[in-house]
Amino acid sequence: MTKQEAQQTIQTQVIPNLPQNISLIYQDQMWNTNLLEMGISYDPQQIADYAFSVGRSGSPAVWMGDVVAILSGNKSISSTILFNEITAAETLTRIAQDLDRPVEEARLSFEGSNVITTPGQVGRALNVEQTLQLVREAILQQNYSIIPLIVAETAPDILDAEPYAQTIREFLASDFVLTVPEEYNHPKEEQHLSADVLSPMLELVKKSQDGQFLISLQFQESVLQNLLADLAGKFNINTTNPRFVFNDATSEIELLENGIIGRTLNISASLSAVQQQIATGAHEATLVFDYTAPSVADTATGSELGITELIQQQSTYFYGSSSARIQNIKTAANRFLGILVAPGEVFSMADYLGEISLDSGFTEALIIYNGKTIEGVGGGVCQVSTTLFRTAFFGGYPILERYPHAYRVSYYEKTAGNQINSNLAGLDATVYVPLVDLKFQNDSSYWLLMEAYVYPESSQIQWKFYSTNDGRSMEWETTGPINIVEPPETKYYLNTQLQNGEIKQVDWEAEGSDVRVDRWVYKNGALYFQDQFLTHYEPWGAVYEIGPGVDGYPISEE
Repeated sequence: MTKQEAQQTIQTQVIPNLPQNISLIYQDQMWNTNLLEMGISYDPQQIADYAFSVGRSGSPAVWMGDVVAILSGNKSISSTILFNEITAAETLTRIAQDLDRPVEEARLSFEGSNVITTPGQVGRALNVEQTLQLVREAILQQNYSIIPLIVAETAPDILDAEPYAQTIREFLASDFVLTVPEEYNHPKEEQHLSADVLSPMLELVKKSQDGQFLISLQFQESVLQNLLADLAGKFNINTTNPRFVFNDATSEIELLENGIIGRTLNISASLSAVQQQIATGAHEATLVFDYTAPSVADTATGSELGITELIQQQSTYFYGSSSARIQNIKTAANRFLGILVAPGEVFSMADYLGEISLDSGFTEALIIYNGKTIEGVGGGVCQVSTTLFRTAFFGGYPILERYPHAYRVSYYEKTAGNQINSNLAGLDATVYVPLVDLKFQNDSSYWLLMEAYVYPESSQIQWKFYSTNDGRSMEWETTGPINIVEPPETKYYLNTQLQNGEIKQVDWEAEGSDVRVDRWVYKNGALYFQDQFLTHYEPWGAVYEIGPGVDGYPISEE
């Protein structure tokens, strides 16, 4: 043959008959591929060149040896193998997509209080570069029908979670108890966490110690933190000063209620304490609190606080009030008996009034709401706020927040003997917790003691301020009601819930008007400050509800 003919024969008849398949193996898995996919090929030109050199080159001895070998048909020649590593790497990368898998820790999950385990998984990753090196070595040895894959394995820290699951099952057999310590006259309290509550809160935590992993049972930190934040609302206690009353005969204050040492749950410290306890297998942990003592001791004296005399008292009258309204007045006033206001403190009536509900001692009476006079819980509380406003007003204290009623209410213009004094218009104050508040500031250098008393027999509520006179006096002027607007016409609404023939008045007419009140406060004869209170009252019409069987009234539409 010519060299070209030999090259063609090698290309078409010799190389195709050489072994073509390659098996890549890892443990009991096998991936079948071939020379082409692994980038392995023969060079027919180089083989032809080498074959033609046999018997035509070398020393006579070599030449004669080659000729004898050729004539005997037993002459092997070396071949050049080409290796495209890029192609081989691409094939190995495709195999890696099938072989590789991430390391996975064994997992625990919960169905109710049942603990479910999921085995972990050994991670593995095909090392392409090291496998390519094995391919190179196999090519050199011309033995590449089977090539092992080099795979890096990574074992999880926990491959089987069942032993730990059993620990959790045993732990869930009894409640975990969070204990509130008995300290500073606060009783011991407990919060029990049952298995159903506990199970989704738990997790296994790995810790490295001396090169080894230790597995411990813990609360999930974020879940525990949320639980503690919720418990803070339950177990936190506000610091409260003691309450006193002033003995007018001895000019001394007398303890009415002990002060309360407040406590605040220390969430960070409690979280650590709980985690430490559960890590030891304990079923109880003591919560950690920060405590704050009242600023005034139960043993304080009037001279220590500067509470030495009566400096202001005001009364308002509620003649004609229903028993429900009187109950609300008494309930609200009782919340302010004996309160101390510190020097410089801004007093918020809403803070001390608290929740107004049937459960807290209030009942339903008439209130102004959404442009109507309706039955509502707490009707009459504004008699208390109006009395406080006037005591702070005439006491010469700065009024920081005050809202008048929507219309003139006769209760707030009554005087002793059930008389009406229109000059008291513009001196009312409404509260509606938490939206509408009454605030004033004790801007003196002395503590202020407040006492509020209700006298149903004389339809009177009285508010007293005790402190030390700092030379304060005041003057005031009022325009009285001006810009009078007549009330709108009376309206009648059908109410089928009333008795047959019954007529019920639910709103009372009142003239609309404006009132301006000016105040000048002096200290030791010099002007200290002045302020102004502007009030606008809407004209208000009478409203009647008409029961069935009543004729002769023009029924209004809603």
